[in-house]
Order: sequence, then structure tokens, then C-alpha cells
Amino acid sequence: MNGPKVKAAFAVVFCLMFLAASAGAKDGEWELILSEDGIDTYRMTHPGTDVCTFKGVGFVDARMEVVGCVIRDIPSYPEWMADFKDTTIVKTIDRNTYIFHCVINAPFPYKDRDILINNEAVYNLENGTAQIIFGVETETLFPEKSQYYRLSQGQLEGKYYIEFFGRNKTRVTYMHRAHPGGNIPVSIANMLKIRHYPATNIKGLRMMSKKEKYIQAGLVSPENELIENMLADSVMVREVLKTRIGEYITDPVLLDLMFDTDMAAQIVGHVHEKNATFESVKQAVIDMLNIVATEGLKGDMQSEVYHILTYVADKRFENFFNMKKFMQETWLVDAVAARKDLIRGLLNKNSDLAKVMFDKITASEPAVTCFIQDDDLAEKILNDASIRQKLWEDEVLREQIIEHLGDFDSLKAFEALVEERVDSYL
Repeated sequence: MNGPKVKAAFAVVFCLMFLAASAGAKDGEWELILSEDGIDTYRMTHPGTDVCTFKGVGFVDARMEVVGCVIRDIPSYPEWMADFKDTTIVKTIDRNTYIFHCVINAPFPYKDRDILINNEAVYNLENGTAQIIFGVETETLFPEKSQYYRLSQGQLEGKYYIEFFGRNKTRVTYMHRAHPGGNIPVSIANMLKIRHYPATNIKGLRMMSKKEKYIQAGLVSPENELIENMLADSVMVREVLKTRIGEYITDPVLLDLMFDTDMAAQIVGHVHEKNATFESVKQAVIDMLNIVATEGLKGDMQSEVYHILTYVADKRFENFFNMKKFMQETWLVDAVAARKDLIRGLLNKNSDLAKVMFDKITASEPAVTCFIQDDDLAEKILNDASIRQKLWEDEVLREQIIEHLGDFDSLKAFEALVEERVDSYL
């Protein structure tokens, strides 16, 4: 099977996994409701209200500062933002803080909505991120008009969260919680319109970021200079990488241990030399994961890996690694699936650290249920240490995973393989 086909199949597996895992999501938990065009859309419910929070996550093939220029161009919002009909800047506080009036399209027979929004951008280039927070402006700075229904405080809040993933790659998370106001039922708005806003807006950013005027504006922006300075500083590049990997390795002590290794220094050096392109950032994350697979080390490197092993030895997997967050990163999952050498390394019987990690993953309910949706099978694995040991020793299973991980066309196909091997032990 060729590369693109393998990646597509692997993406299907995890799409199905997320759909299954999200069924019956509790209040306060993100539920995946749509994956399309490289954008994942999530919904979160809240106790005591029908008003949901919606979130979209996707990549934009543009510089981080170019995305910022698009978002600052408030008069252009009707060109790309979902249901925006008109925008007028009412007050400019500084180049990153505005108050503006906008008119939002509502379906017939309802009145169009209008709203005063405050919009503030905050950059944190030490870890390569920025966020644009927006909400309802409480000051009366724009007269109400009878043809519109004016949304009030508490009926809209949200943000854009943008992250540096390479010189021409930016990850955008758009999140909002909105009440349609008036006599539009919240449940109808949630189902028919509001749920699509995150994906629509990320697609809009992709389109607008290709325009030459924003590309040129980005080149002369203050953020361009700040980002170039960041890329020239290996210490700052290290911090950006640490922030990215820290989304999955959630224990700060373990994260420090990994980044204090000689291997990490080599990885950071490579990213710095490559001017932190997306490919180099992606490779760096894979290389950091590959520390688990290393064997035959000597001297300082052996000592460094031993310290990592000693630290995680008495800790539960879910206390230092966020498997759900990792699995949501389809760009990374695809990259890992494509690397048979990495999969082989993570299952390397000669690596003490790989064995410890396997033991911890297969004994962790949050981790196991990411892969195994069948309750009976998951329970067998979680409750029987002898089954977990046999899974580790099973050369048939090991080779099937290494050779065919990307070929499974559904989660059930992967489960069937594991179930077949578990049944053979009993």
C-alpha cells in the first residue's frame, strides 16, 4: 500500500476512534463531532444550559504573523468569517486591541443580529503562541437599529489560539460560545449554524492568508522581526519545542529530564539549523518520542535514559502522558504510523524503557480505551497482568502492528487482531 493510502487508512482508524470515544461525552468534556478538510470540530456541553462551546482545530499554510494580519483586518471579516455581513471599527485602542460593530446574518424569518465586540491579541513568542480573545463590549458606542436584534453581554465569548509550527505552518484553534438571542431556539442554532462556525473560519483564514497583501503586511509587521529573532535564538527554539511536546508529556519534571539529555540537544540543534520549518518541528517530536526506543547507549546518554526510566518507574502512565491529546494530533499520528523503524523501536524488546512504557500503557484505562472500544476486551487487558506480559512477548502481534498499523481500515479491525491474539493465550 502506498504512502498516501496508508495515511488515509490510518486517519480513518483514528477518526472512528474519536467518534466512538465521544459518544455520551459528559458536561465539560470535548466531543468530536466532525473531521473534514484537516479540521477537527468539537463540542462541549455545560450543566444547566443548552448553550454549547464549539471548537475547531486545523493548520493554515502561512506564517504566524500573516495569520495575525488577516485577523487584524476587521473590515475584511465579511469576506471569510461565518455569517458576518458587515463590520465597522468603532474604537482602536492599539494595533492589537479593537472595539468593532458587526452585523451577523440570521435565517429567515428572524432578524439579523448585531453586536459590539472587543477584540484583543496577546502574543507570547517565548513559546511561539498568540491568542485573540473576543467578547461583547459593554460600552454603548454604536446606536441600536430597529432592523437588528442586539446581542448583549454574556451572549458571545471566544478566542483564536494560534501556534508556531514552522515558518510557513500555523495551527489555529478557534473557539466560541454563543447564544443566538431573541426567539431563535438555542438547540436549532447549535445544530444548524453555530457548530459550523469554527471550521468555516479556519477555512477562511486559509483562503485569506494566501493573499499577497497579507503576506507583504506580515513581512513588515513587528511580529515578523520578533519571530525571526526567536528563530535565531536556539534557547527560544528549545522552549517552543518544549511547549509543543509538553502538550503530551504533561509531567514537567519528566519533560525537563528529556530536554536535558544530549539527544535533545542534538534534536534542538537540528531544528535551529533548519530555521524551524514544519518538517523539522515534526521530525523533532518524533525524535523525542524515539528516546524511548533507544538501546545500546553508553556513558552519559545511557545515564540520562536510566534517569528517565527511574523517574517513570513508579508513576501511572496517565499522570505523565496525555494519550487523548496525542491521538488528536492527526498530523503527528500520521507521521508516527509512517515510521516502521519508530514503531519497531517503541516495541523493542531490548529497550528497558520501551518495556516499562508498554507495561504502563496497557495498564492504564485512559490509554487502553483510546485503542480498545470493546469493554470486555479492555477489561481483560487491564485486569490481567499475565495477558499484558503475553502481549509484549507476542512476536506475531508485534510484527502485525509494525508492518500493518497504517493498513487497518477501522478501529474494529485493530481490535479484532488484538482480540484474536488475547483469545489465543486463554
